[in-house]
Amino acid sequence: MVVGRVIGWILVLAALAAFAYEVVGAFGPGGYALRAGGELWYQIHSNSLVGFQALIEKQLAPWLWSAILQPILLAPAWAALGVPGLLLALLCRHRRRKRRRLY
Repeated sequence: MVVGRVIGWILVLAALAAFAYEVVGAFGPGGYALRAGGELWYQIHSNSLVGFQALIEKQLAPWLWSAILQPILLAPAWAALGVPGLLLALLCRHRRRKRRRLY
């Protein structure tokens, strides 16, 4: 539970950083442009993206890349990181135990 919560909050912070990257880029000469998650991944480390695609297509299922993962990578980077981060943070949150009342 703690590991899921920590990973969730790391993803949320990465989503905020990706959003800040877009906002700062809006003040540049090109104006505002959404940065896709796959584009950001490609800029950070292109070989790992190509290797991940080859792994999915050859080892798991070719339809998985085109039907599920590619639309996720085409989404804005802040959404592709923020949604799973929030889900993990909420699903793995610390729940208080219900107190039993003794009468």
